[in-house]
Amino acid sequence: MPKSRADPHTQASGLEKDDLMLLVAIAISTVVGILAPSFGIIFEPYLLVFLGCLLFLNLIKMDPQELALQFKKPIPIALLTAIKLLAIPIILYATTNIIYPSLAIPVLLLSGISTGLGAPFVINVFEKSHQLPLVVGMIISSSIIVPFVLPSLVYFLVDFEKFNIPFLDMTILLSQALFLPLFVGWLMRSKAPRIAKKIEATSFVPSVILVSLMNLGIYAKFSNYFISDYSLVITMIIAAFALFFIYGFIGYFTLYLIGKKDKSSRIAAFVTMSYVNNTLVVVFASQFFGTEVATLAAFYNLAYYGLMVPMKKLFLSRSL
Repeated sequence: MPKSRADPHTQASGLEKDDLMLLVAIAISTVVGILAPSFGIIFEPYLLVFLGCLLFLNLIKMDPQELALQFKKPIPIALLTAIKLLAIPIILYATTNIIYPSLAIPVLLLSGISTGLGAPFVINVFEKSHQLPLVVGMIISSSIIVPFVLPSLVYFLVDFEKFNIPFLDMTILLSQALFLPLFVGWLMRSKAPRIAKKIEATSFVPSVILVSLMNLGIYAKFSNYFISDYSLVITMIIAAFALFFIYGFIGYFTLYLIGKKDKSSRIAAFVTMSYVNNTLVVVFASQFFGTEVATLAAFYNLAYYGLMVPMKKLFLSRSL
């Protein structure tokens, strides 16, 4: 039997403390990454390792049977995946190519990537695992498909002779970051349930630490832009925040239009669309397209984590 929900007032006060901790950690790690890049860059090679650990900490809360139910009624996941990996990147690439051509490739890469491995952490902050299976289902479906879809989009939309994204390397990276923590989490739930419960009960603080380490690594790598190219920084930050809301509300209203009237499902759809795997884009764009193309994905972290608490407050209100 599921445990009864805690008293709302007690729960709210606890969340307020967690919210403050998260905001402070994000702010400090961002500033330190920018101002002390020689320290932050130490963590940059381990970004995907941190992401995998974050995924493990937040997937251990989930019952695998609940995830299986999501794929027995696959229409929401199938629709969101198609919109996420095809409709959004194609439409936004075409639009950006007309309005601001230099942003077209960064927008294509960011828009066409899979749901982020940090999304389970976000939905646990928003909804306390109520819609975790939907989010994980989107991570799995989009991560399996994206190694084939995104390179194909680049092939047809961009000068493919100039750039090269290897299918196999992307597939291996995604598989390591996604399926290993998923398997370890399920194995621990079945073989060591006591340890799993202890990890689940104390997962928030380690999750915040992992988020901070990722922030340090990303902003240390791109700190020189804050000094040498203010106009690029401002452009990328504005674009990142705009894309965050475009992605999120497309997901939110998609579920509304297909008849999902419960607010929690629409919130989960917002998370699956807006909390994308930007860290993977940073890694790949830096390697195959150059650092400047990767800046949009890097600065997307400001929206990714910086808007987490404000969006939670918005969703907890009765206005949406």
